[in-house]
Amino acid sequence: MKYIDVHCHLQNADNIGATLNAAQSVGVCGAICNATAPDDWARVRQIAREYKSVRGAIGVHPWRIHDLSGDAWARDMYDILCDNPDLMIGECGLDKFHPDMSQQLNVFNTQLQMAAELGRPVFIHCVGAWDKMFQILKSRKSHLPMIMVAHAFNGSAEILTRLINEYNFYISASPMILDNRRTRLLDAMRGAPINRILIESDGTNPADVISVAGRVADIKNVAQSEIADIIYKNTIGIL
Repeated sequence: MKYIDVHCHLQNADNIGATLNAAQSVGVCGAICNATAPDDWARVRQIAREYKSVRGAIGVHPWRIHDLSGDAWARDMYDILCDNPDLMIGECGLDKFHPDMSQQLNVFNTQLQMAAELGRPVFIHCVGAWDKMFQILKSRKSHLPMIMVAHAFNGSAEILTRLINEYNFYISASPMILDNRRTRLLDAMRGAPINRILIESDGTNPADVISVAGRVADIKNVAQSEIADIIYKNTIGIL
């Protein structure tokens, strides 16, 4: 069985080499390292260059929008993406529980525009702001990125269905699905088409995706080896 962690933050790991070696020893053959703000873009690019199993993604997380200074970040990000065609876009998105939604919307829209124009996959964080997310997606429907991933999805079955059917999203399962108290999330994942599911650690240890895959297998009542193969092929399809 082979696994790829589609959303991690290796830039925060104490020993990246040891972490990746341990993950590879249990079948995790790749990872996508997501930045959260301009101050870690260079580090993520360095990690992707140094470790062949890692792909990089740069973006601005909605929690970090107040670290931005004017519009220079967008020009810098665009230039970096143009110079590094293997880079993806993320982590970006919207979060109802953090301030200045108007700026969040502007920053997120800018990153969606880059993803669409440059043909890059984008990893999207959305917490409590699905109404605004769908407004943006609808307004941009003729000019959206070809590959969009709902990172650490924690929405309802209705939201999941809309994302996939209307906007062709991939749904990324995180360690949140290990919590049996998240009944809404578990119900949503039961109905998720297997060919749209990805897995992630959302942390510093890509090996965590193995337990996530196991939980998806339990939810779907399918052998973990079969789920692992399907999800691996799904992930190769977005790279």
